[in-house]
Formats: sequence, C-alpha cells, structure tokens
Amino acid sequence: MAMFIFLLCIGAFIRMSESSTCHAQCDYDHVTARADCSSRNLTCIPVNYPDSLIMDLSHNAISMLEPGGFNGTFTRLVELYLDNNAISDVTSLLQSTGLGSLKKLSMDHNIVNDLPYSCSLSALEEMSLDYNSLSDLRRIPSCNSIKRFSANSNEIQSVHLPRYVRIFPSFISLRFNRIGEFFWYLRRRGMITPNVTFLLDHNEITNVEIRIDDYFPMGLGLLSLSHNGLQHIKTPLPTKFIIASNGLREFSGFNFFQREETLLEELDIRNNSFDSLIQPEWAEGLQILYADDNILANLSSTTLQGFGSLTELHLANNRLMFISSTALSQLTKLRSLYLDGNALTSLFGEIFLKQGELVELSIANNQLHQLYPDYFLGLNSLERLYLAGNRLVYVQPEMFRQMPGLTTMDFSKNELEVFDITNCSLLKNVTNLLLAHNSIHAASYILGHCNNLIVLDLSFNQIKMVPGDSLTEGNRALSKLELEGNPLYCDCRLKGLRDWLRNNPPSVLPRCHGPSQYSEAVVTDLDKQYFICDPPKAVTDVNPLNVIVGQTAILSCTATGIPISFITWLDPNGTVIPDESQGRFIISIKMNLHIISVKLSDQGMYACLVQNILGEMDRAVVNLTVTEDQIPPLMTKVGPSLAAVVLPTMFITIVFMLLVFVLVICLRRRYKKRHHQTSSATPGPQNSELAVTFQQGKASNSDGVYVNEVADQEGSTAIQRAGSNDEYQDTIRTDEPPQVYQELRMENKDDFYEPVASSRR
Repeated sequence: MAMFIFLLCIGAFIRMSESSTCHAQCDYDHVTARADCSSRNLTCIPVNYPDSLIMDLSHNAISMLEPGGFNGTFTRLVELYLDNNAISDVTSLLQSTGLGSLKKLSMDHNIVNDLPYSCSLSALEEMSLDYNSLSDLRRIPSCNSIKRFSANSNEIQSVHLPRYVRIFPSFISLRFNRIGEFFWYLRRRGMITPNVTFLLDHNEITNVEIRIDDYFPMGLGLLSLSHNGLQHIKTPLPTKFIIASNGLREFSGFNFFQREETLLEELDIRNNSFDSLIQPEWAEGLQILYADDNILANLSSTTLQGFGSLTELHLANNRLMFISSTALSQLTKLRSLYLDGNALTSLFGEIFLKQGELVELSIANNQLHQLYPDYFLGLNSLERLYLAGNRLVYVQPEMFRQMPGLTTMDFSKNELEVFDITNCSLLKNVTNLLLAHNSIHAASYILGHCNNLIVLDLSFNQIKMVPGDSLTEGNRALSKLELEGNPLYCDCRLKGLRDWLRNNPPSVLPRCHGPSQYSEAVVTDLDKQYFICDPPKAVTDVNPLNVIVGQTAILSCTATGIPISFITWLDPNGTVIPDESQGRFIISIKMNLHIISVKLSDQGMYACLVQNILGEMDRAVVNLTVTEDQIPPLMTKVGPSLAAVVLPTMFITIVFMLLVFVLVICLRRRYKKRHHQTSSATPGPQNSELAVTFQQGKASNSDGVYVNEVADQEGSTAIQRAGSNDEYQDTIRTDEPPQVYQELRMENKDDFYEPVASSRR
C-alpha cells in the first residue's frame, strides 16, 4: 500500500511538472496591463497575471502548450508573444476557448511544422509564424476575423490551399521560402474580404495561377513576385504588380483576367533587362511605373509608347545617353520624373514643353555640364528640382524664370564656383537651397537676397567669410545654415555669424580655418574678443635696390594684417603691373616682382600696394637704381649674374687641374725609380748574396769647409766604425738586382763610412 501511494505521488509530480501553466515573477505594468515575462527560462505559461492585455513570453524554453492551459485565465488578453521558444504544435492554442479577446498572436522563431484548419480564436486578426519549420502550406487556420497571415522564412516548397474556404485573410506573406509554383483556386463560401495582398518575393516561383469564380466579388490588391524566375502568370489583374528582379526582357507570358472596374495603378519592373518600354494591353490606365535599373539606352517617342496615363515615372540607373525632344510629348499627366544615375550630358530645348503638370524633376548623378534656359520651358508647375552630382560649372539665373513655382533646389556635388540669386524675384518661392560639395567662394551672391529662404546648405565649399548683416537683414526667414567643411576665417567679419549660429544651431557646427591660432576651433565657442581685425601693412626687404643692366631684379614685399591682404605692384608711373608669364615682368606666387634683363629705363620708384576685403590699404615703396658699371655693394639683391655662373666653373677647373698635377708627379716619380733600378742592376742569378765593401775616409776642414777623402785602407768585407778597431761583415740576401748605396753622415767626427762597391757571392 505504501508503495502504491509513493508511485501515485511520483505520477502526480510528473504530471504537474508537465503542465504548461505555472506561477512566475514577471514585470507587470499596471498602466498598460503588460506582463513582460521574456527571457526568464520559463517552460510554462504563468497564470498569475489574469488581467493582462499584453503578455510577452518570448525567449523562453516553452515547448508544449496544454489544451486547457488558457481556458478561463486570460479572457482579457489582446496580444500574445511566444517568439523564440521551442513550440512545435499550436493546435491546443488555436482551439482554446479561453482567449476570446486575442487579436494578435506572434510565434516567430519556433519549430512549428504544421497548422490546423479549425480555429476557435474568433477575434484573432493577425498571426505570425516567421522562421519556423513549415514545409507545405495546405491550409490557413480559419479564424473568423483573420486579416493578416505571415509565414516568411520557412521551408515551404508547395502551396495547396483548399478550393472552398469560409474565411480567408486579406494579407498573406510567404517571402523567403522555396516555393516553386503557386496555385490557388477559390470559390465563394461565406464572407471573404476583397483585394487580397500576396507577398511572394524571394522564392523560386516560375508559374503563378490564381482562379476566382466570376461571381466571386474579389480582386487582387497587391501581387508582389520580385526575386523569382517568373515565366507564366495567370491571375486576376491586381491594382499593384511587382515583378522586379526576375530577368525579364518583355511582358510575354502574362495573362490577366480583365475586369471593367479594375485598373492596374502601379507596375514595378525594376532590375530586369528591358531595353524598351511599350505598354501592354493589360497596363492601360497605368499611373506609376518603376523601371529603374534596366538597360534603357535612349528615350524616343516609341520607347514610352502607350503610357499616356502615367503620373509618376522612374527611370533611374539605366544607360540613358539620349532623350529625344518628343520622347515625353505624350506624357502630359506626368507629375514626377526621375532620371537619376544615367549618362546624360545634355538635353534638348523644350524637352519638357508638354509637362505643364510636372511637380518634381530629378536628373541627379548624370554628366550635365551646362544648363540652358530653354531646357526648362513649360515647367510652370515645377516645385522640386534635383540636379546634384553632375558637372555643372555655372548656372544661368535666367533659367529660373521658366520655373516660377520652385520651392526646393538641389545643386550639391557639382563644380560650381559661383551661384547667383541676387535677383530673387525669379525665386520668390524658394525655401530650400542645397549647394553642398561645390567650389563656391563667395556667399554674398547667395545670402541677403531671398527673404523666403528657410534652409541653406553651403557645407564643403571654399567660403571664408559670411557677412553677418546678410543673415539678420536679407534672410529673415532663414533658420538653418550649414557651413561645415568651409575654410572660415574667424576675424571681425565673422562675429555676426557666430552670434547668429548660437541662436540657430546647424546640424554640424562649423570650425575656423584661420588665423592659425584659432585653427579648428568651433566658431560658436570663441568669445567676441577673438574676432578682431588688424589693418594691412606692407613691408619690403631691401630699399633702395641697386642692380646692373642685364641682371634680374627681385622686388620683395610682404603683407600683414587681419583679414588677409592682397598685393598689387605699381610701376614708377603708378600703373598696375600685370603678371606677364612670358614677358620681363613676372609676379611670383609669393607676390614678389621679378624684372628680367633690367634696363636703364626700368629705374624708378615701385610701389607695393596691399589691400584687404574691408577696403583698408597700405603701401611701401622700393627705389630701383640701375647702373652700367660695377656690381653694387651688400645692399644689392639681384638675380642670377655672370659671377654666379663663372665662379663655380673656375673652382671646379682649378680642383681638376690640381688633381691632374698630383697624378703626373706620382707617375713620374714611380717611372724614375723603376728606370734607376733597371739601369743600376747587374744581371745574375736570383737569391744571390751581396757583399758590401766600405772604405774608410776622413773629413778634413779646409777653409771652414769639410772635404771627404778616401783613405788608402780598404776592407773587402769589413765594416769599421768611427772610433773603433772592430770589423763587421754583413751578408745581404735579396731577390732584387744589386744596388749601390752611399751614405754620408756628419756628426762632428772626422771619420765617416761610405759604401763604394758591391759584389755578389
């Protein structure tokens, strides 16, 4: 008996452990009635939050749902999230009678492999089963209020929906599966929502067939089949049809059931291989056409044949190099035209003459280098013009007369150096002007003229100065000015800009480029005392300057002051000296004046005039004296002369001659030595012994002069030193020919020794 009770307890414990309900500690928001039980490693459904409207059980370890786990507990629950668990069967959940208020059910990232047809969740409107293990879709649960069903990123290979259905969702998404063919036959049985949306992108679909009984009042809203391999389509005509990225070259193989009350409104054929566009019969009345990323090379009157109802045309990123003057003539209802990313270098005049309703025109990222006013004839309604990313160097202000309704203009990423809107009567409606990434130097042609301008982007140009009064007086509506990446010179002229930017901060605060002590400082961070100006000052190095006729005179001058001053040279007559790159008067990069081959007539007082942008100026005078005789002393500063050329040459010549002289002496001594050895040597066998015989002599003093006399005594092999009677004999072994040596030594002694002969042994 005890054993039986023990086993019974174990069974009860196991049963309790397998139950899908439990009590758990979650985060509960009493205001929104949301119970956040996510990421708690739960294996069951917590029932201690019965008043929840939203329950999040995602990222747990729930694997099983008991049939009665939700009955009578979550009667108020509206949204239930069971994502990222290990649930494989949802039958008990869908057939639960205790979730009468549930409208949204999300079970993404589970392992659900099948779906039941019956559904007791009468209020359920949205069901998501993305990232599960569904392989065949044979049924969609028939929940009474179901509107949206999603099973993206599963392993679905075939779709076989039942012919007779009572309830069918109006939105079905089966993207990123492995569907090869899609067939759906539908006959009415009950109430079905019209205008169904099918999202079937990123599959392997080649054939699509959707059949609906004639008496069935239902059509297709959106049919999206991008990134497939379409060959044949047989469906009712949708209002929006997307077939991008299918490798299509033409519209063959498409068969639509035409309904009188249904017209195709939007067609997306992006990223295919269309080289011409001729409207098919089923596209009559088409309003929006996306034909970007195809291989259209030109537009003519036949290229866009039949698309007379278009209001929006997208032709970006094709290969367009040419648009004929009549290509758009039949598109009289066009309101938006996009020609970005092509290879257009020019346009025909009056090309938009029939586009009186055009509101937006974009020709960005082409190769336009010049615009003529007649390009834009007829665009009286144009509001937005985008010409960024071209090669425009100048824009004629007169062209804006053809577009009086412009509110937004984008000329960014061109090569503009000047942009002139001083005549703002032509642009009285412009509120947004984008001129970033150009080479504009002067902001005075842009600022201070248009009171309606709200946003002005001048970032990454070459602007150094922005007049403060133009911001407070001429652009009263301006609220955003972008100046990032400009070489702003922070002197007294920029004080007004600093104050304005503090009240109207841009997206990125601009920085100072100069003076050097303020480099990279944020303009708005500097105090008022830093914005100073110093009057210009002209400084010369040498004055007077003396040169000789024919030399090059260099007149140097430097300018100081804030803002930067510019140097102009005046001749003795007060005339401005132009920079003659091929003449005698040359002005260097450092603004030094070079006079080549000076003449006597060049003599006089030359003036260095410095002036800044504020109109302040200063001058310095250089007195040039030209002579015909000697080279002037230290004060002379001349260019290349004869001495500068001859002296180095003479030095090199002298050094070379000295080297040759030394070499000749060395060679001569060596030659004499060898000649002497050859003439004094007696031929004989090698390795012979030489005997040296010395004779004793005396040195006598005769009238204060010493004379060497040879004594009668002779020793054939003996050597007798002075003051000694000893004799020495020395045998010399050598391979060289015998030589005669003679040595005279004067050591205040009478005796001396002299070698007089030698003989071989």
